[in-house]
Amino acid sequence: MSYINEIPCSNCGSLNFDYEYKCKNCKSFLRERIVNIDLGETLLRLIDSPSEAFYKIKLSEHKNYVLFIALFLSIRFLIISRFISVPFVYNEIQFSLLLLLGISILLTFSVLMLISFISSKIFALKKIKTRFKDVFSVIIYSFVPSLLALFILFPIELVFYGEYLFSNNPYPYQIKESVFYFLLVLEIMTILWSIFLLTSGLNVFLKSRFLSFILSISIWIIIAVALFIQSKIFLIQ
Repeated sequence: MSYINEIPCSNCGSLNFDYEYKCKNCKSFLRERIVNIDLGETLLRLIDSPSEAFYKIKLSEHKNYVLFIALFLSIRFLIISRFISVPFVYNEIQFSLLLLLGISILLTFSVLMLISFISSKIFALKKIKTRFKDVFSVIIYSFVPSLLALFILFPIELVFYGEYLFSNNPYPYQIKESVFYFLLVLEIMTILWSIFLLTSGLNVFLKSRFLSFILSISIWIIIAVALFIQSKIFLIQ
């Protein structure tokens, strides 16, 4: 079976997949070898040149910080799930924070791995050969804006609303309405930024902005459903 992401070796003409840095036949170098992901450089590139950043993430041999980012992402998803449950929770949460965090970590990793697996299969249908770790890493790094929301927006929200941040009596917007809507807009912007980054990341594989955008929206729908399901944990009495 031929794949569209096979490239010929300039030395012997043998076909190699685009993620290989050495020709499988003559061992000549096909491209520059990328061993590790430079976190600082990658974060800057995600702002000014996302395609270049995701290209290096895809080709790097070691996927540095991926598990680290996924771990903090599970905390972010737990917070979002708690927000979703706010209108329906009238009693104190029955579970410990550690148990809730454990559930969120398990669900987050499961969903992200499932999404990566499905994406890999879609790429295969388009005759694009990929490595699972490349797809998983690109998807994980597209959620960097969520980490910014976790480390910047969430503390600000705690400062303004304190114990009433997850309250429905009163709701946060009833305390400081203008601040609430301003922070809500920033939260929405981080999600839109993540969708943009995910589209750019998937485009590194698909080479089609339209298909990448459709797949990005589909992935975010899956994540939204997972977060809604996770929010039901807070309703267990």
